[in-house]
Amino acid sequence: HNHNRHTPPPSSSRTVVTRATATQRSLLHSSRAPMALTFAHSAATTRAHAVRRDKPSTANAATKRASVRCAAGGGAASLKSKIANHRWSTDIDPWVLNKSDCALEDGERLILSVPATSANMGPGFDCFGFAVDVRNDLIIERGDFGIDIEGEGEDELPRDETNAIYEAVKVGFEAARPGMTLPRNLKFTSVNRIPPARGLGSSSAALVSGLAAGLALGGKDVDAPRTKQILLQLASDIEGHPDNVAPAIYGGFQISINTDNQWITQRVSCPKDVQTVLFIPKFKSLTAETRAQLSPTLSVQDAVFNISRAGLLVNAFATGNLELLSYATQDTIHQPIRGKPFKLDSLIDAALKAGAAGCFMSGAGPTVLAVVGGHGGEIENDTAGTFKASRVADAMLETSRANNVDGEVVIASPTETGVTAWIESSTWA
Repeated sequence: HNHNRHTPPPSSSRTVVTRATATQRSLLHSSRAPMALTFAHSAATTRAHAVRRDKPSTANAATKRASVRCAAGGGAASLKSKIANHRWSTDIDPWVLNKSDCALEDGERLILSVPATSANMGPGFDCFGFAVDVRNDLIIERGDFGIDIEGEGEDELPRDETNAIYEAVKVGFEAARPGMTLPRNLKFTSVNRIPPARGLGSSSAALVSGLAAGLALGGKDVDAPRTKQILLQLASDIEGHPDNVAPAIYGGFQISINTDNQWITQRVSCPKDVQTVLFIPKFKSLTAETRAQLSPTLSVQDAVFNISRAGLLVNAFATGNLELLSYATQDTIHQPIRGKPFKLDSLIDAALKAGAAGCFMSGAGPTVLAVVGGHGGEIENDTAGTFKASRVADAMLETSRANNVDGEVVIASPTETGVTAWIESSTWA
């Protein structure tokens, strides 16, 4: 089941930081120019904002109970994030960076890897998310412009300048090197293992990998805290909320907020014995469409329900005690509406009865994610977790067939590794 695990960089490759030290021209070190993030967004950015701001449906009209009005995306997406104008020790000498049109030489290729992500995790609407070890790769090298796509979406994604990854690369590059445009003589290869429009963060993976690539080509160190901060601001502004992009950047279980016009994220510990069972339906679900079905208001009773479950969920992961996870992953905001078309509740019940600690809709769906583990050991040391994961997978498949929902199961593990970048000589491949 775990055939999608990404292989770490070969020993012959070099991380960008190591190579930069050797050559005095950092591929991923930040430039001297302070960033106010005032550059114009690309067409992809405009579309992303439009999608996230679809007017919610009033199908679920507010009752006479006390209620609070909900703002999609946390209500902060209309303003661009601000980034402090400070000089950092990792800033590259400007006279070094300015000698080339980008930080990639002939005979080299930049490789980026980004994980799939599961947002919301039940009650954490638009602010909780964690990464799993199904990864997309992006390879960039010098050559005639072209975009090649392998794997998921290869028959439907564009191979020209309208490609979402390419547009994100341009945005990231312009952020790193204001006033300069991305060189044309670059060839892109996208290796996609994350299925699109299934609630596993495929669009966020494309956005993060593209922005990170642009920042890297502009001379910034993707692993540096400052660059990741910039990456989070850019990606969250475009997406409108950080629940997918934060774990795609930082890995692990992330809780994200917006305050003082900045996006902030923090990691919650994840037990080492946890595995995830992903039931991935064959049909697709567009976030914009399912978001439009949600009510713009929320009763105080439902708000308290989700707040209490969200707190319980954080405590369960932080302590490794998953006894109450089945309750902690409950939700009243979005799952009852988004899960109706494929009988989400029956899939959750089947997973829990088969031994899952908790189960929820991944993102906007239709993928359903079951959490297995919490017995106190480690996956590598015994078969308890693997045995239970297989039982849960079988139960979810059986239930889906009974509901006439076609799909597949992938067993994966949470990963603490977010987006990574390194370079290697194309002659080493």
